[in-house]
Amino acid sequence: MPEPGIVRARYQGLAAARRWAHEPARPRADFSLAVGDRVGELTVIGHLARGRATELYQVWSNKHWCALTGKLVAPDHLQNGVPQSFRKERQALAKLRHPNIVQLFGSGVADGRPYLLLEYLAGPSLFEVLEGLPKRRLHVPDAIRAVMGVGAAVHYLHRCGLLYRDLKPANIHLREGVPVLLDFDVVREIEPRRRPADRLGTAPYMAPEQVLREPLTPATDVYGLGALLYEMLTGRWPQETVEEAQDEEWEDEDWDDEPAASAAPVTAPGTGDPLRNLSPRELELRYPQLGQPATPPHLHNPQVTGELEQVVQRALSRDPCKRYQTISGMLAALSPLLKGRNRLWPENAPVERRADTETR
Repeated sequence: MPEPGIVRARYQGLAAARRWAHEPARPRADFSLAVGDRVGELTVIGHLARGRATELYQVWSNKHWCALTGKLVAPDHLQNGVPQSFRKERQALAKLRHPNIVQLFGSGVADGRPYLLLEYLAGPSLFEVLEGLPKRRLHVPDAIRAVMGVGAAVHYLHRCGLLYRDLKPANIHLREGVPVLLDFDVVREIEPRRRPADRLGTAPYMAPEQVLREPLTPATDVYGLGALLYEMLTGRWPQETVEEAQDEEWEDEDWDDEPAASAAPVTAPGTGDPLRNLSPRELELRYPQLGQPATPPHLHNPQVTGELEQVVQRALSRDPCKRYQTISGMLAALSPLLKGRNRLWPENAPVERRADTETR
């Protein structure tokens, strides 16, 4: 009997990511550190991004003898001590170990600046990949495989007792085409009976109960994962109609550099939340997911099959009880849709096959 030949390892990432050309971020005036500046044992070697209360740099670590990502609290947010969101992220990442979650190498305070030392991901964000593609959408198998990777990270997070709450393309970077989840500053413990005190998240991806500050469950992240999959398949947000998409194509392309207001992160009540006193009608206008079902994905992209659309629509149900109750339930429904060379594993591989996909 002949010996089996050597089989090449399966490519698990996005084919689109292979075509992405890295362009270093231009230094901006609002970064407090310049290339060459030192913070403790770290040396700044590049600028990455600026968040609500933090600055991200590519840094050289003398301790680890490699390039990492340094996430430092911005100087103008140090007056009241370390921000709570920064402490939450440090505590969460310290106990998480998963291939689809960014790795924490350490944390500390240097020159009065609290910092996190994270794995440096040279690949693009999923947002950058989508922006560089025709109609902002992925090939259908790529979209499913990407959401399988993100879903694996969120499933692990739920098993650790945490909700993510802010799934969106900008919070997902690629490591050799494989999605890696970042930004854990709005995670919270799973407390199904307790109403959250804040309305943190990003508007188009927020579940209705998240907007209304009702108790949150793993089904809240199922909605976020469904919204993410919807955007990767269609290039649109779930409540965008076909008419709106067509109108946008005819608009002048002289875009403002600032992101759309509806896509901006929502701030917490008690910290200048402009949505705190809005009426139900005003909330519904700002958050159409409260009263408007998702537009069927096939209307934006005819390549979306009926089976796939059924999974997406169930994940985006306004009633959390009608969604998949677990991330693994959604992934179990998606995995049979990857066929032939797009499969993540060989057809005869011993993987989980459960009969309760309909109820979980």
